Amino acid sequence: FFLILEKQFKMASTVRNPQELATAYTVSTTTPELNLTSAVLTAGARHLGERCEDVNKAYAECKAANNGDPSKCIGIGVAVTKCTRAFFQAMKDKCGDQFTAQWKCLDNNNQNFDSCRKTQSDMDVCAFNELGLIGAFKTYDTQRSHSSYD
Repeated sequence: FFLILEKQFKMASTVRNPQELATAYTVSTTTPELNLTSAVLTAGARHLGERCEDVNKAYAECKAANNGDPSKCIGIGVAVTKCTRAFFQAMKDKCGDQFTAQWKCLDNNNQNFDSCRKTQSDMDVCAFNELGLIGAFKTYDTQRSHSSYD
């Protein structure tokens, strides 16, 4: 899986001519979208950030290197989607009951984590034990890391 991601990184960072761009476009437009609700994304966000850290960082760096133009980072964008899909499939396969309980709790409680600490704990223990995650990932300072409401 990670060799495929590495190939996607290289493809995205070397798109130079119209044929390569057309190929990258075809890859990106034939990659199935993720059909996830905000509660599902919120429930898995911390562990997703850890599992897909490298590919997400590569995408952010690609966009930064190309003045924010995502069309220059199509291959990496596909890799982000594939990593995300693989993560949520692993959560379903290994921690399905705990993960479902957490996202349903968030969905029923206006995504308020304080109301869902028990289900979160159960999900976290499963993610740590079954997926080998540790519950932490690096964050990166950006020019936009301050509030737009300041």
